[in-house]
Amino acid sequence: MEIVYDEDDVTVYWDNENHWIHVDWRNIPSDTTVKNGCEQMLHLLVHKQCSRVFNDNRNVIGPWNTAAQWVAEDWFPRMLTAGLKKFAWIQSANILSKFSARQSTAKNQETDAIHLFDDEEAAVHWLKHS
Repeated sequence: MEIVYDEDDVTVYWDNENHWIHVDWRNIPSDTTVKNGCEQMLHLLVHKQCSRVFNDNRNVIGPWNTAAQWVAEDWFPRMLTAGLKKFAWIQSANILSKFSARQSTAKNQETDAIHLFDDEEAAVHWLKHS
């Protein structure tokens, strides 16, 4: 995998083998980090003309709910317009991080593009086969 963007709480990779974006979130991402990481994903989605994202929150240790509304109302609609078809989101074990993730997806439940998972195997299977 090729690192496309990296800062303390997020690394965005291009997975050439699977032709998807792979994102690793860590710690408690700030609003700025969430927005920067998300904008990098959007740019990469358009640049690589891909439609799938593997979004890993397993290493997030707390809430990031102040950015969740922006993700739900601003960023996800732009991702969907840009061609997002599958966004596999592995949730953190942290209940506050899970709450933030659910806030981010709540406004986009009418789409079948965004799925929350608790394990990597299920997420990868969905990205590859559904």
